[in-house]
This record gives sequence, structure tokens and C-alpha cells, in this order.
Amino acid sequence: MIKIICVSALLIHTLAGAQTDSVVYKASNHEIKAAKNPLGKKEETYSITITVTHIRNHDGVIRFKFFDDATPFPHKMGFRKVVVPKTLVTGDSLRVTYNGFISKNMGIALLDDENNNWELDFGWFLPKEGHAFSDYYHTALRKPTYKDFRFLLTGDRKVIMKMKYY
Repeated sequence: MIKIICVSALLIHTLAGAQTDSVVYKASNHEIKAAKNPLGKKEETYSITITVTHIRNHDGVIRFKFFDDATPFPHKMGFRKVVVPKTLVTGDSLRVTYNGFISKNMGIALLDDENNNWELDFGWFLPKEGHAFSDYYHTALRKPTYKDFRFLLTGDRKVIMKMKYY
């Protein structure tokens, strides 16, 4: 039991640090400016459609952070942040699409910031708020790593993120 509590505390500390910085983008389908290759030509860009499931209420906001090989999880900033108001949640799910991503390894983490205070709130030892990762549901007794939830973006992609609450 002590081992589970210690590992959970380490996981929670990592998630809290990865989710508490300033907002770069607000919710909507913003595009990232297309990157140019060394020859001055625009690189092809892709969209990511994210479906978040098992959201327990409509309070607060969902905070997404996008990570890549240059800024892997648990990097404080990631390479992009998005805040989505939970007024966009339908039932217990949310679906959003973002455009303008170039082909690369990347991963997405999110925090269900129910009181919109920019941090992961804790109860006794466990978080009071939920989290999720791109196409990965974390159940291990260790903190998640970037390799657990990263994917290679080579075209438009659909990502499923199942919320985890304690």
C-alpha cells in the first residue's frame, strides 16, 4: 500500500508540474504556422482530432499540452498548450480538432482542471482532478513516460483520451 501511495504521489507531482503554466492558445481550431524546410518550401501539415471520454462533470476547463521529441513529457511547456472550456463537453465526451501539425513524433497529455486554478488539486494523497494521455490509459505503478503515449504523426490522426480519476 505504501508503494502504491509513493508511486501515485510521484505520478501526481509529475502531472501537476506538466500542467500549470500559462495558456498559449484558447479553444478552437487554431492552426500552427506551417514550418518551412531549408529550401523555403512549406511542409505538409496535418490535423489531429481528439476525443476525450469519461469526463465526470462540466465544471472548469480541459488543459491540453502537446509534447514532441524536442520538448518531451514532462517538459513544463511542451510545444503547444490549449485550454478548452467544458461548456463544449457533450454528455461525458469532448471532441476537438486542431490543424497545422507537421509530421513528427508527438504526444498529448491533459488535465481536467475542474476549478480552473491552473494546477492539479490533491486530496489526501491522490489528485482530486483527472488526467489523460493520447491513446494510452495509465494503470502502471510508475509515472507515465513520453514513450508510453507518443505517436508518429504522418497524416491526419484521431486520438482517444480516456479520463482517469482517483
